[in-house]
Amino acid sequence: MEPHLQADPLGQRLDPAGDRSARREAGPGLYVHVPFCARRCAYCDFDTGALSAAGVERYLAAMERECAIRAGEARGIVFDSVFFGGGTPSALSARHFRRLWSALRAHFSIRRGAEITLEANPESVGDRLLEAWSEAGVNRLSMGAQSFDPEELVALGRIHSAERPAAAFAQAREHGFTRLSLDLMFGFPGHVLRRWRATVESALELAPEHLSAYCYIPEPGTPLGDEVASGRQALPEAEEQADAYAWLTSRLEEAGYSCYETSNFCRAGGQARHNLTYWLRRPYLGLGPSAHGLFRGDRYGNLQSLPRWAAALESGRRPEAEVEPETPYSIALEVMMLGLRLADGIHREDYPEPAWREVERRYRRPFQRALETGRLEEARGGVRIPGSLRFTADDVIAWIEAEAERGVREAPRFDRHTDVFLTSVSCHSTLSPGA
Repeated sequence: MEPHLQADPLGQRLDPAGDRSARREAGPGLYVHVPFCARRCAYCDFDTGALSAAGVERYLAAMERECAIRAGEARGIVFDSVFFGGGTPSALSARHFRRLWSALRAHFSIRRGAEITLEANPESVGDRLLEAWSEAGVNRLSMGAQSFDPEELVALGRIHSAERPAAAFAQAREHGFTRLSLDLMFGFPGHVLRRWRATVESALELAPEHLSAYCYIPEPGTPLGDEVASGRQALPEAEEQADAYAWLTSRLEEAGYSCYETSNFCRAGGQARHNLTYWLRRPYLGLGPSAHGLFRGDRYGNLQSLPRWAAALESGRRPEAEVEPETPYSIALEVMMLGLRLADGIHREDYPEPAWREVERRYRRPFQRALETGRLEEARGGVRIPGSLRFTADDVIAWIEAEAERGVREAPRFDRHTDVFLTSVSCHSTLSPGA
């Protein structure tokens, strides 16, 4: 049955970064994990696998089963955003993407004009796919470039050339896409400021509406992560990483981009509504292998691999590996951890009253202490991390939590799903402010 699509055109209603309207418009979201890549990058530890006809067919059939299971739980919810992540969603053919989109439309109510984002690798962008995405209502493309330096692309295991993102952007513009984002990476082995500056300048030449910049984190079990762990390759010094981030924020501000979350920058109106759903703890459903969700008072994580996830659904079982009910402690912790990564900080109006009461109970004293020591500053009646400390946001957040636990005889255990959602730009650093 075709779901009801409510009128709510995206248009240009989103205001510049830091404005309240974008936060108000971040409603329930759908995350759809596509676990296929042409080749796994040297730094990637996400759930991905080689593309094959049999694998795609099994994935789509299992996705239809999961949609049917979760449709009942989502009855009455109208989703404001959809995000196709991976893996490489653009690895799916136009025919397979249409089938996936049909399953979502058949089971969930998606607001008309909702923000619909698809992650795409530059080498896989083509006219047939762009037509299929446009027909489906995809109105935002997020392209992973990581670097515009040929040697760095080889070292990172990327398979596109340094020139390919520009060609992919031009094709997308020709097909009417007006909300484009680029992903960049810094702080990996061999990365130097000279190359970083050249990469950022190349990215700005494409005039994306949104830009994400992530500091490399070595993950165990990945080729590059294992090289770092063994000592065969070394990360840049913490000061070099901090300098790269400081230069980035300054250059982007000069170019008309504002930072609305530690890793994310945009032009006026370019905030990713789906990103804000995560940071503001709005409900979202995660579909597919390794997908995570926050829905109806539970955090859950699906089984990690395509075979395990699909096998569970094929046998009539639910696909979750873990389900963890929220507690007042976990809610307050996440409000603090996630909200302080937003450039505009934490504000009472963004949260239900019970959640805010727990935040005040647990963090009133740590927030006051952080204000006194310069780790936080007041912002529109709320609190935020000063721009000068944004690169070390994780250190500030850890300090605040440690302060909160000083007065707690036995702190509840940490919600083990929370860290999955902290896409962190911060690297290990010695730059945290003194006590």
